[in-house]
Amino acid sequence: MSGKSSKSKSKSSKSREPYYAVSPQWKDVSPIPLIDGPPGQQKDPGPALATIAYSPRYSEAMSYLRAVMAVNEFSRRALDLTEDIIGMNPAHYTVWLYRAKILKVLWDLEGTSIEDGVKVELEWLDGISERALKNYQIWHHRQLLMSLLPTMPNTEPGFLSHILSFDSKNYHVWTYRAWLCRRFPDPLLNTDVELDAVDALIAQDVRNNSAWSHRYFVVFGAEELRYIEEQGGNRKDVLASGSLVVDEEVVEREVNYTKDRIAWAPQNPSPWNYLKGVAKRAAVPIGDFQVYCESFVGGRNADLMGDQVRSSHAIDWLADIYKEDGNPQKSKACLDALGQKWDPIRRKYWEYRARQMRDV
Repeated sequence: MSGKSSKSKSKSSKSREPYYAVSPQWKDVSPIPLIDGPPGQQKDPGPALATIAYSPRYSEAMSYLRAVMAVNEFSRRALDLTEDIIGMNPAHYTVWLYRAKILKVLWDLEGTSIEDGVKVELEWLDGISERALKNYQIWHHRQLLMSLLPTMPNTEPGFLSHILSFDSKNYHVWTYRAWLCRRFPDPLLNTDVELDAVDALIAQDVRNNSAWSHRYFVVFGAEELRYIEEQGGNRKDVLASGSLVVDEEVVEREVNYTKDRIAWAPQNPSPWNYLKGVAKRAAVPIGDFQVYCESFVGGRNADLMGDQVRSSHAIDWLADIYKEDGNPQKSKACLDALGQKWDPIRRKYWEYRARQMRDV
């Protein structure tokens, strides 16, 4: 099942052109070449408008893949063929889907348990993942494999940490990680394992917005998503309804945790956004953070254009806080300070906010 036959072939023999046409293993297969040109003109399609410059090796391999797919061949040699093509083009999603079908058929025919089959496939997939970190198909294939297992392999958290060491903000990895938490909540969401892992990543880089986003998913988001799936509606309505249980100890923990991380880098937007999300989830009035935000600008009546300002995000919060408190002048002063000094690249946005306030 592991594709040992393909790995036993030397790289030099597999790189020769042609390869499949002279291989005894493939002599019974008639390759189907790519029809290049306008559709509906199979006999004489004419020149293509924009021809892709495939390598001869890749073109040959794909012509044999079309042949085996045409007859639904699920064999060892077909599996080796998918491995060869993925090695040349790991973004070819059709090949990944066909490989998954082959694996399931072979496991059944050869009497291989799903657990053993998935284990061997994951060992092969780990190497591919390191060489093509940004490839979505790799993570879709991994998710498909994991969905077949009753329990999560204990090596999976370590593998994800290893992959994130190359790129700690890889979107596909974080999307897969969130799915994994929902698929196996007991070892991840229902313990501190995942929370501790995310804490380590934030400690390593407090500006890792992906880690902050995942932290919210672990602490609050998974529950919100489950409720929406079961009861319907959208997140905004669910939060407004107050239907979700709010653990005050958890909220206090997260607020204090976030404030500590904001102190590390007050101008970092990630923890400020996280704090806003926690407050919204717990229905904590934004006014409760007034004194905290004022501490980043020099106090209650500080000069917002002065050098004592340590965070433009605190000024943004204060604009909303003063507006809710019925103090439009101070709110406008915050927006003016943002547009004129602290965030001039978004000056038009801050002016728009100020105009909205006048129209109310």
